[in-house]
Amino acid sequence: MIERTDPFFLFLGLVLVVLLGSAAFVHLGLKTQIYVWEFRIDLRSAVFAILCVSFSKWRHAGFEFTKIGMWKWNLRSNILAFFFPFGLFVLLILGGLLFKTIDYQGVENSATFLLATVFDIPATYFFSVTTVLLEEIVFRGFVFSAVMKGKNIFLPSLLASGLWALMCIGGVFQDAGANFRSILFGFVNLVSIGFVCSSLYLSSGSIWSSYSFRIGLIVFSTALLSESPAEANSFFSANTFLFSSNGLLITLFNFIFASLVLKLRKRPQNPDIIK
Repeated sequence: MIERTDPFFLFLGLVLVVLLGSAAFVHLGLKTQIYVWEFRIDLRSAVFAILCVSFSKWRHAGFEFTKIGMWKWNLRSNILAFFFPFGLFVLLILGGLLFKTIDYQGVENSATFLLATVFDIPATYFFSVTTVLLEEIVFRGFVFSAVMKGKNIFLPSLLASGLWALMCIGGVFQDAGANFRSILFGFVNLVSIGFVCSSLYLSSGSIWSSYSFRIGLIVFSTALLSESPAEANSFFSANTFLFSSNGLLITLFNFIFASLVLKLRKRPQNPDIIK
């Protein structure tokens, strides 16, 4: 009976187990993130990856890095994926300036700030392999492919993205200052990011495209647009949540872009990682 259960509900159960374990760690005053040199390791993602490996062995499923394009790094597709968030934020900022919902605040020593941002890109790309790349391998390469069995690509993309968003946003429930609106909008924004990652993964045949997109998101969201005028580490600041870097407009842009990428694919491709 368990083997006939939809993989989504099995993965949902695993995510909830990990989140409960994480909450117990926090309650005991233990850390859920550790550093090995400059590499950050999120224990939630690491434990979930181990559980997924166990699931794979239990279901006698095969997992091969070649099938998720780990050894397929295309320069053009990764550059495009990396700079896509830049284009999104430029559109968002232009719209915000037009409607006076985004202000230019500048940064101190802007030339130094730009150089530091540029030189930090290789470091961010390299040191994020233990967090961002691990999440992409597990949620896009494994969970998404398992959920997609015998289904269209849109629903599995949303389901897998929802699981990833739940894992990422689980910690906010322990924040006393969090409110329902911020949790809901943050969750939907993460789902939209995961949807883009799934579409890039499918269109390129490589997990590196979704990884490059997320690195670009980290770099450009930090440098270009802050959440409020109180944060003086970005060139622009949003006066309303609608135009913030994780607000409703950027979420809508993500869903539109991902849908276009999936629609423009020449033919359906099922990674078929789990046999």
